[in-house]
Amino acid sequence: MANYTTLSPTSLAEVVSHYTIGEAQRLEEIPGGFGNSNFKLTTTDGAFLLKICDEKNAAELQIQLKLLAHLQEHAYPTAYPILQKNGEAVYVSAPTEYRIMLYPFLPGGTPQLSPKVLAQLGEALAKLHCIPPIAGLPRFPMGMSQIVPFLVEVQTTQFAAHPFINWMNSQLEWMEPQLNEPLPTGLLHGDLFADNTLFEDEQLVAILDFEEGCHDTLLIDVGMTIVGCCYSERHELRAEWARCFLTAYDALRPLTPREWECLDCFVRYAALAIAFWRFRQFNIRRPDARRADMYQEMVTRSAAWHAVFPKTHRHP
Repeated sequence: MANYTTLSPTSLAEVVSHYTIGEAQRLEEIPGGFGNSNFKLTTTDGAFLLKICDEKNAAELQIQLKLLAHLQEHAYPTAYPILQKNGEAVYVSAPTEYRIMLYPFLPGGTPQLSPKVLAQLGEALAKLHCIPPIAGLPRFPMGMSQIVPFLVEVQTTQFAAHPFINWMNSQLEWMEPQLNEPLPTGLLHGDLFADNTLFEDEQLVAILDFEEGCHDTLLIDVGMTIVGCCYSERHELRAEWARCFLTAYDALRPLTPREWECLDCFVRYAALAIAFWRFRQFNIRRPDARRADMYQEMVTRSAAWHAVFPKTHRHP
């Protein structure tokens, strides 16, 4: 859950006054997320999602808005920002300069994962990958462009000999040749975990949170969705869920033979990327004793996938 940035009643009223959504009545924290402070805003006109963008700067938000406009042109099922009276999508709160975005409060919630849900996620991700990317998107933001300098910088810190750093180095040693192969690239969500989706009665409503949208190897997104959605709460691989996801994805955007061969690497790379982000975030950037070991969940998932993959996840 995010460390919430709060708004006073006076500040909230000021924000709401810039939109045509009635008067503010209640603001409730929404659990989940690490990079934003999310709230359910109730006004005299209804319910809305208010998002304070704690980690994205103005330039990054403009790229995100450009991507959302592109997705809207392709009728992709996600949440689109509500514009202010002046036509702008990002409200900057003075004097704090909080960057705030407002969205419709869509029906549904985080799904109870099942083969049916995973099949819909496979289809939705394949549809996203069939949309052409736009100019200006970054590479995968939790990938090698961040990991390589981190591994250099950490050598001068107390974490230089940490077991996790040794694990990362050993993993990347065998991964890098496949990561550098010329596999299909395109538009990625970048963080398709279950809590970035909305379902109602096991039917997909929307794919949420394109903050990590990027242009990179498509197999990163495939691996990320498996890591984020195909495990139990105890981090045990649910092979049937993974098969349903991959079958539905492959039916719409067929994986190449070489992508099938590299799938093991990219699932484990996705797990490594999330583990890296969590380790850096909660041990170095914003030390948090409660979350300092969260990275270990991804290490466990990586190992669980590799133990099963050779038997159950080759080309159907």
